[in-house]
Parts: sequence; structure tokens; C-alpha cells
Amino acid sequence: MKDANVLKFTATDGFNLAYRCWNSTKPVKRAVVCIHGIGDYSGWFRNTGPELAKDGNQVYALDLRGFGNSREEGLPRGYVGDFDRHLQDIDDFVVYLRERHKRKKLHLFGHSLGGVYALWYAANHPETIDGLVLAAPAVTSSLGNRKNALILVLANTITPKKTHNPYSSPSDKNRDPEEIKIMLEDPLETPHLTVNYLLNVKKRLLRDVSSNASFIQAPVLILQGEADTTVLPTGAKQLYSKLNSKDKKLELFADAGHWFYDALCPACPRAKYSPAKREQFIVIVKDWLKKHQGKGKINCRVQ
Repeated sequence: MKDANVLKFTATDGFNLAYRCWNSTKPVKRAVVCIHGIGDYSGWFRNTGPELAKDGNQVYALDLRGFGNSREEGLPRGYVGDFDRHLQDIDDFVVYLRERHKRKKLHLFGHSLGGVYALWYAANHPETIDGLVLAAPAVTSSLGNRKNALILVLANTITPKKTHNPYSSPSDKNRDPEEIKIMLEDPLETPHLTVNYLLNVKKRLLRDVSSNASFIQAPVLILQGEADTTVLPTGAKQLYSKLNSKDKKLELFADAGHWFYDALCPACPRAKYSPAKREQFIVIVKDWLKKHQGKGKINCRVQ
């Protein structure tokens, strides 16, 4: 499948952020802004983006600062000099796209940790989005346990730029070795994450998942594979119960892993996955987007 061109967007501090865009093949009905997971980049949407674009969606996927093609000069990939600035980038990008698509609906589509970013954004910037699609939101994470949190705090005090490879962690022993191989061979993937970044993820995103969810009143679609060993299904179910939205839906896929039959994958879909199952995932997202044309109300939380 042909990938999108890598484009550049200038944030309000002058930094050039990379993103991909899949142009709608029909008159544009809405914009969809995709946010990748931890250590990933916009290429994770290269299988789903073009499919959504066939249905009147103008699809964008951002390389978050410090990742993919948005690496800061002089800093290792996986390190974010200012996490507040890192979060501000998402707002800059959404505001930029709002200007380009006036009078069109705009939805955030977050995968894994990207779903937690999207949740944070929706709670703190309610006036700019119309709905959320959260695929395998990373609510349950090893970063959240007390032991790992203490290790991150101590390591950040001594060596904030020291890196950690989550793919070599004992907690990943149940993950598909083939998936790990695909990630490690991708030159834009970030297998080594700095302790400073991981600590900020825990303090600014994971710690406040339940609180952020309580502010969401816009439509939300959660998608979760019950065979996911990267992000446990219990997290998606917990998040669903915490959402304040009256228009919320949880779609479970009995045999899907974290990548939803490679619908969300940096490489071409593998032959072992049925195209019909991948299409089922994409159709559910398409149908939900089509049904949610009205602007939902979200109460803004105080940071």
C-alpha cells in the first residue's frame, strides 16, 4: 500500500513537526487527527489512513516531538526537552487543522499511549474536537506500578537522558516476537526511551487517566483486542466505565492483538491475518465517524 508523503508543520515555537496526510478521495466531510503510541510514529497509521480517506475523511498523523521525523536537534530520539511544549504541539497541530477545515468536524484517533494523549487533550482543550476514537488505550501500564515509578524518579534525578528499552523488559515476554522484530527493524521506531520522557508520561498522562475521563462528554469509541498482551483489555473496560460521555461505545475483538490484525502497524499487513478481519476493524471506525456529525459537549478540566 502506498504510504503518504511526509510533510512539515511549524509549531508556535518555530520547531518543524513531521506529519503524514492521506487525502480524502471524496468531498471532505471531516478531519481525523491520529496520535501514535509510545516510541512509535505516524507510519503506524499507514494501513488504516488510506482506508479512512476513501470515506470522506481527511486523515492526518503527527510525529510527536522527539519521535519519528520530529527529532529535536542535539537530543536523542525518545527524549523530549520540555514535556509541556511536547503537549502544546498537539494543540498547535489541531488548531492549524481547524483553520484548514473550517465548518468540518474534527476527531482524534489515538492508538495505545496515543489514546491517553487524546484523552488528555480532550479534557484540556474541549472546544477544538468533536469526538474520540481510542484503539487499545494504554490505561494499564507497567509504568504505573509503584516500584517502576520509584526507579524512574531516582534515574531521572541522576541521568535523565539515560535510555530504557521496553522491548527487552521481562514484562514483554508474552509479546509476539515477530512484532518486536518489526519494530526494532524500523529506522523511525524509537526502541530506547529516556527515563525523563517515561517519568513525564507517568506524571502527566497515566496518573490522570480517570480524572481526564470524568471530564469527557463528547462521543467516544473505544476499540480493544481481547488477545492484546501489550495493553490489557481490563484497562479499556475501566476507562469505559469512567467516561462521563453519554455517547460511548466499547468494541471488543475476541482474537485481536495490539495491532488489530495489522490495521495499525508500521509495515505491510502480514499474510497470517485475514483481510476480512482487518476490514471489520476499519469499517467499525468508518461507520462510527459517519454517525457522529454533531458536535459533542466536553467540560474543560483545570490543569
